[in-house]
Amino acid sequence: MKIYLTIFGKPRYLGLVKIDEKKINDNNLAVIKTSRGYEMGVLGGALSDEQQEKYKNETSRFENFANAMLQNVAFVKAADDIDIEAYYKCRRAEEDALKLSRQILAQHKLNMKLVDVEYMLDRKKFYFYFTASQRVDFRLYVRDLAHAFRTRIEMRQVGIRDEARIVKGISTCGRPCCCSYWLRGFSPISIRIVKEQRSALNPTKISGLCGRLMCCLKNENETYKYLNSTLPNKAPFTPPSLPLPP
Repeated sequence: MKIYLTIFGKPRYLGLVKIDEKKINDNNLAVIKTSRGYEMGVLGGALSDEQQEKYKNETSRFENFANAMLQNVAFVKAADDIDIEAYYKCRRAEEDALKLSRQILAQHKLNMKLVDVEYMLDRKKFYFYFTASQRVDFRLYVRDLAHAFRTRIEMRQVGIRDEARIVKGISTCGRPCCCSYWLRGFSPISIRIVKEQRSALNPTKISGLCGRLMCCLKNENETYKYLNSTLPNKAPFTPPSLPLPP
Protein backbone atom coordinates (compact mmCIF):
# COMPACT_ATOMS: atom_id res chain seq x y z
CA MET A 1 0.00 0.00 0.00
CA LYS A 2 1.29 3.42 -0.98
CA ILE A 3 0.06 6.98 -0.57
CA TYR A 4 -0.86 8.59 -3.89
CA LEU A 5 -1.53 12.22 -4.74
CA THR A 6 -4.89 12.72 -6.41
CA ILE A 7 -6.62 15.72 -8.03
CA PHE A 8 -10.41 15.93 -8.03
CA GLY A 9 -13.26 18.39 -8.53
CA LYS A 10 -13.49 21.44 -10.76
CA PRO A 11 -11.65 23.64 -8.20
CA ARG A 12 -8.79 21.08 -8.46
CA TYR A 13 -8.65 19.92 -4.86
CA LEU A 14 -5.66 17.85 -3.75
CA GLY A 15 -5.97 14.63 -1.80
CA LEU A 16 -3.92 11.80 -0.36
CA VAL A 17 -5.26 8.30 -0.92
CA LYS A 18 -3.87 4.94 0.15
CA ILE A 19 -3.96 2.43 -2.71
CA ASP A 20 -2.56 -0.99 -3.52
CA GLU A 21 -0.49 -0.56 -6.71
CA LYS A 22 -2.03 -3.70 -8.20
CA LYS A 23 -5.47 -2.06 -8.23
CA ILE A 24 -4.48 0.91 -10.40
CA ASN A 25 -5.48 0.93 -14.07
CA ASP A 26 -3.36 2.30 -16.90
CA ASN A 27 -5.62 5.37 -17.16
CA ASN A 28 -4.64 6.46 -13.61
CA LEU A 29 -8.29 7.24 -12.82
CA ALA A 30 -10.00 6.13 -9.63
CA VAL A 31 -13.36 6.48 -7.94
CA ILE A 32 -12.71 8.08 -4.56
CA LYS A 33 -14.84 9.11 -1.60
CA THR A 34 -14.20 12.61 -0.33
CA SER A 35 -15.92 14.90 2.14
CA ARG A 36 -18.15 16.01 -0.76
CA GLY A 37 -19.19 12.52 -1.92
CA TYR A 38 -18.11 10.09 -4.64
CA GLU A 39 -15.86 11.65 -7.26
CA MET A 40 -13.49 10.83 -10.09
CA GLY A 41 -9.87 11.37 -9.10
CA VAL A 42 -6.77 11.62 -11.26
CA LEU A 43 -3.83 9.86 -9.63
CA GLY A 44 -0.62 11.84 -9.80
CA GLY A 45 1.80 9.26 -8.41
CA ALA A 46 3.04 7.68 -5.20
CA LEU A 47 4.53 10.04 -2.59
CA SER A 48 7.32 9.45 -0.15
CA ASP A 49 7.08 10.68 3.44
CA GLU A 50 9.29 13.66 2.57
CA GLN A 51 7.09 14.57 -0.42
CA GLN A 52 3.94 14.42 1.72
CA GLU A 53 5.43 16.85 4.21
CA LYS A 54 6.57 19.13 1.39
CA TYR A 55 3.06 19.28 -0.09
CA LYS A 56 1.52 19.99 3.31
CA ASN A 57 4.00 22.77 4.07
CA GLU A 58 3.67 24.41 0.65
CA THR A 59 -0.13 24.32 0.47
CA SER A 60 -0.41 25.86 3.95
CA ARG A 61 1.17 29.09 2.61
CA PHE A 62 -1.52 29.85 0.07
CA GLU A 63 -4.25 32.45 0.48
CA ASN A 64 -7.10 30.01 -0.10
CA PHE A 65 -5.78 27.44 2.36
CA ALA A 66 -9.09 25.57 2.59
CA ASN A 67 -9.02 24.83 -1.14
CA ALA A 68 -5.33 24.06 -1.44
CA MET A 69 -5.04 21.95 1.71
CA LEU A 70 -4.33 18.26 1.22
CA GLN A 71 -7.34 16.14 2.12
CA ASN A 72 -7.37 12.52 3.12
CA VAL A 73 -9.69 10.65 0.76
CA ALA A 74 -10.72 6.99 0.51
CA PHE A 75 -10.08 4.75 -2.48
CA VAL A 76 -13.24 3.01 -3.71
CA LYS A 77 -12.19 1.33 -6.97
CA ALA A 78 -10.21 1.79 -10.13
CA ALA A 79 -12.32 3.61 -12.69
CA ASP A 80 -13.61 1.34 -15.46
CA ASP A 81 -15.39 2.25 -18.71
CA ILE A 82 -18.76 2.52 -16.94
CA ASP A 83 -17.39 4.95 -14.36
CA ILE A 84 -15.70 7.06 -17.03
CA GLU A 85 -18.91 7.22 -19.08
CA ALA A 86 -20.85 8.24 -15.96
CA TYR A 87 -18.29 10.98 -15.35
CA TYR A 88 -18.69 12.42 -18.84
CA LYS A 89 -22.47 12.19 -18.59
CA CYS A 90 -22.26 14.41 -15.52
CA ARG A 91 -20.12 16.92 -17.40
CA ARG A 92 -22.56 17.01 -20.33
CA ALA A 93 -25.53 17.39 -17.99
CA GLU A 94 -23.86 20.33 -16.28
CA GLU A 95 -23.93 22.38 -19.49
CA ASP A 96 -27.75 22.38 -19.65
CA ALA A 97 -28.01 22.70 -15.86
CA LEU A 98 -25.86 25.84 -15.89
CA LYS A 99 -28.13 27.50 -18.46
CA LEU A 100 -31.28 26.66 -16.47
CA SER A 101 -29.68 27.78 -13.20
CA ARG A 102 -28.80 31.16 -14.67
CA GLN A 103 -32.35 31.57 -15.96
CA ILE A 104 -33.70 30.89 -12.46
CA LEU A 105 -31.12 33.31 -11.01
CA ALA A 106 -32.32 36.06 -13.36
CA GLN A 107 -35.85 35.65 -11.98
CA HIS A 108 -34.63 36.20 -8.41
CA LYS A 109 -32.53 39.25 -9.40
CA LEU A 110 -29.79 38.47 -6.88
CA ASN A 111 -26.52 40.41 -6.88
CA MET A 112 -24.35 37.39 -7.60
CA LYS A 113 -22.69 35.72 -10.58
CA LEU A 114 -23.10 31.97 -11.14
CA VAL A 115 -19.71 30.72 -12.32
CA ASP A 116 -20.18 26.99 -12.81
CA VAL A 117 -21.96 23.89 -11.53
CA GLU A 118 -20.66 20.43 -10.67
CA TYR A 119 -22.42 17.11 -10.19
CA MET A 120 -20.99 14.48 -7.91
CA LEU A 121 -20.43 11.13 -9.56
CA ASP A 122 -23.51 9.55 -7.96
CA ARG A 123 -25.69 12.64 -8.71
CA LYS A 124 -26.66 12.88 -5.02
CA LYS A 125 -25.18 16.34 -4.62
CA PHE A 126 -24.98 19.35 -6.91
CA TYR A 127 -22.43 22.12 -6.28
CA PHE A 128 -22.96 25.71 -7.44
CA TYR A 129 -19.96 28.04 -7.56
CA PHE A 130 -20.70 31.76 -7.48
CA THR A 131 -19.04 35.11 -6.91
CA ALA A 132 -20.59 38.05 -5.07
CA SER A 133 -19.32 41.41 -3.85
CA GLN A 134 -21.43 41.26 -0.69
CA ARG A 135 -23.53 38.87 1.39
CA VAL A 136 -26.43 37.35 -0.57
CA ASP A 137 -29.60 35.76 0.76
CA PHE A 138 -30.10 32.92 -1.73
CA ARG A 139 -32.45 30.70 0.29
CA LEU A 140 -35.36 31.10 -2.13
CA TYR A 141 -33.00 30.54 -5.05
CA VAL A 142 -31.74 27.28 -3.52
CA ARG A 143 -35.34 26.17 -2.96
CA ASP A 144 -36.10 26.62 -6.66
CA LEU A 145 -32.89 24.86 -7.64
CA ALA A 146 -33.72 21.87 -5.45
CA HIS A 147 -37.20 21.74 -7.00
CA ALA A 148 -35.73 21.87 -10.53
CA PHE A 149 -32.95 19.29 -10.11
CA ARG A 150 -34.40 17.05 -7.38
CA THR A 151 -31.10 16.66 -5.55
CA ARG A 152 -29.17 18.21 -2.69
CA ILE A 153 -27.88 21.70 -3.50
CA GLU A 154 -24.60 23.08 -2.13
CA MET A 155 -23.67 26.72 -2.73
CA ARG A 156 -19.96 27.63 -2.71
CA GLN A 157 -18.78 31.22 -2.92
CA VAL A 158 -15.41 31.56 -4.66
CA GLY A 159 -13.04 34.45 -5.26
CA ILE A 160 -12.33 36.04 -8.61
CA ARG A 161 -9.07 34.10 -8.95
CA ASP A 162 -10.84 30.82 -8.17
CA GLU A 163 -13.34 31.69 -10.89
CA ALA A 164 -10.56 31.71 -13.48
CA ARG A 165 -9.31 28.36 -12.18
CA ILE A 166 -12.74 26.74 -12.44
CA VAL A 167 -13.77 28.21 -15.81
CA LYS A 168 -10.25 27.85 -17.31
CA GLY A 169 -9.03 29.76 -20.35
CA ILE A 170 -6.03 30.76 -22.45
CA SER A 171 -3.67 33.32 -20.98
CA THR A 172 -1.79 36.06 -22.84
CA CYS A 173 1.19 33.71 -23.31
CA GLY A 174 -0.96 31.43 -25.47
CA ARG A 175 -1.05 28.58 -22.94
CA PRO A 176 -3.80 27.53 -20.48
CA CYS A 177 -3.90 29.55 -17.26
CA CYS A 178 -1.43 28.15 -14.73
CA CYS A 179 -4.13 28.03 -12.04
CA SER A 180 -6.29 25.73 -14.19
CA TYR A 181 -3.84 22.89 -14.68
CA TRP A 182 -0.74 22.92 -12.47
CA LEU A 183 -0.75 25.70 -9.87
CA ARG A 184 -1.69 24.33 -6.44
CA GLY A 185 -2.78 27.61 -4.88
CA PHE A 186 -2.55 31.38 -4.97
CA SER A 187 0.30 33.25 -3.31
CA PRO A 188 -0.03 36.99 -2.58
CA ILE A 189 1.31 39.22 -5.37
CA SER A 190 2.11 42.91 -4.81
CA ILE A 191 2.97 45.80 -7.11
CA ARG A 192 6.47 45.73 -5.57
CA ILE A 193 7.13 42.48 -7.46
CA VAL A 194 6.18 44.19 -10.71
CA LYS A 195 8.61 47.04 -10.02
CA GLU A 196 11.43 44.63 -9.14
CA GLN A 197 10.99 42.99 -12.55
CA ARG A 198 10.87 46.41 -14.22
CA SER A 199 7.65 45.55 -16.00
CA ALA A 200 5.39 48.21 -17.42
CA LEU A 201 2.81 49.37 -14.87
CA ASN A 202 0.05 48.81 -17.40
CA PRO A 203 -2.89 46.85 -15.96
CA THR A 204 -3.71 45.29 -19.34
CA LYS A 205 -0.20 43.82 -19.59
CA ILE A 206 0.36 42.58 -16.04
CA SER A 207 -3.15 41.30 -15.24
CA GLY A 208 -4.50 37.83 -15.92
CA LEU A 209 -7.96 36.78 -17.06
CA CYS A 210 -9.19 37.20 -13.49
CA GLY A 211 -8.23 40.88 -13.50
CA ARG A 212 -5.61 40.39 -10.79
CA LEU A 213 -1.82 40.47 -11.14
CA MET A 214 -0.60 37.46 -13.12
CA CYS A 215 0.61 34.48 -11.10
CA CYS A 216 3.71 34.14 -13.29
CA LEU A 217 5.02 37.39 -11.77
CA LYS A 218 5.33 35.56 -8.46
CA ASN A 219 6.73 32.40 -10.06
CA GLU A 220 9.53 34.33 -11.79
CA ASN A 221 10.30 36.68 -8.90
CA GLU A 222 13.15 34.63 -7.40
CA THR A 223 14.91 34.52 -10.79
CA TYR A 224 14.64 38.29 -11.16
CA LYS A 225 15.95 38.80 -7.62
CA TYR A 226 19.00 36.69 -8.39
CA LEU A 227 19.67 38.44 -11.71
CA ASN A 228 19.25 41.91 -10.20
CA SER A 229 21.77 41.08 -7.47
CA THR A 230 24.43 39.57 -9.77
CA LEU A 231 24.23 41.40 -13.10
CA PRO A 232 25.91 44.84 -13.43
CA ASN A 233 23.77 47.93 -13.57
CA LYS A 234 22.80 49.20 -16.97
CA ALA A 235 25.24 51.91 -18.04
CA PRO A 236 23.71 55.21 -19.16
CA PHE A 237 23.64 55.77 -22.89
CA THR A 238 26.17 58.29 -24.17
CA PRO A 239 25.67 59.39 -27.78
CA PRO A 240 28.80 59.25 -29.94
CA SER A 241 30.52 62.57 -30.56
CA LEU A 242 30.61 63.65 -34.17
CA PRO A 243 33.64 65.41 -35.63
CA LEU A 244 33.23 69.10 -36.23
CA PRO A 245 33.10 70.23 -39.85
CA PRO A 246 36.34 71.79 -41.16
